[in-house]
Amino acid sequence: MAIDQVSVSASEPVYSQPFYKRLLSVPELGVFVAVVVFFAIFTVTNKSMAGSDNLIRMALQGSFLGLAAFGMGFLMIAGEIDLSSGATAALSAAVAGVMLMNFGWPEWASYGAALAAAVLVGLLNAFITLKIRMPSFFATLGTSFLVSGLAIWILKGTWLYVAEQIPTLAKILTPSPIFTLPWLVVALLIAYLAGDFLMRTSRLGSILTAIGGNRRAAEIVGINVPLVKTLCFVFVSVCCGMAGILVVAYSGTTDATIGEGWLLWVIAIVIIGGGSLQGGTGSIIGVMLGLILIQIIRMGLLAANIQTNAQGIVVGLILLAAATFDVIRRRSLQY
Repeated sequence: MAIDQVSVSASEPVYSQPFYKRLLSVPELGVFVAVVVFFAIFTVTNKSMAGSDNLIRMALQGSFLGLAAFGMGFLMIAGEIDLSSGATAALSAAVAGVMLMNFGWPEWASYGAALAAAVLVGLLNAFITLKIRMPSFFATLGTSFLVSGLAIWILKGTWLYVAEQIPTLAKILTPSPIFTLPWLVVALLIAYLAGDFLMRTSRLGSILTAIGGNRRAAEIVGINVPLVKTLCFVFVSVCCGMAGILVVAYSGTTDATIGEGWLLWVIAIVIIGGGSLQGGTGSIIGVMLGLILIQIIRMGLLAANIQTNAQGIVVGLILLAAATFDVIRRRSLQY
């Protein structure tokens, strides 16, 4: 009889578990709660925080980091990391600007060259990590300095005004019929939802999670780990390159400082969204929530006239809180 009771308990369906366990099993719970809490706090302290103009501006300014974090989410689930995100954005912006202004290339060709440069950065990161077998942390840290130096060299230490040469690209920043959100924000939202849908319903999610969780086991079941990771490295670089080009459209200028400081923000967004430096965990919708939380904090602190340096302190505390909550959540599910 005791054996029968144990077997029944072990096969107990998920929906019959206590509600709190089902709630805690949602990995995005912590960041969702944080989004609601911080938005409520900043809205109470500053009524303009919830204004439509402020929300649209917050969404647009966060879309550049959001595009880089979108690609980084897939890579970190696969167990790797890319520290050259900001440098790649600067390189792509520099290539696009020089092709437009110095060589007179048309828009589409300039953007194509910029994205080709980003692809080369991704392939270089993949080669050093997978062929030379250097940890991606150190490999991409090295390429970050290399790529950043290339961007400065290409621009010869100056900046270029390109606003009048990018009429087609500028259209993506114009309002759409959807709540007057810029087309860029709408496209990024669709990308996040589509990416999360693929991760949850297709083989993509199980493949990346398997590679990040246990590479050897993934290889045994027939997954081409080097190919998948190479594609992830290239995808991150392309996303960062696109983000750099879009910053040019937003500011009307291109210089080597584009992407400066992105590194920690992008990684923080993914980790706050439920990702892990060890790989094997995370979700794309979690990355989106992490992006929203970061933007709420940044805009909220600026609205409260708090110094920019304090943003790092707040984000650091949130990272610690998110990690602590995740540990508590995982332990509670074991009992």
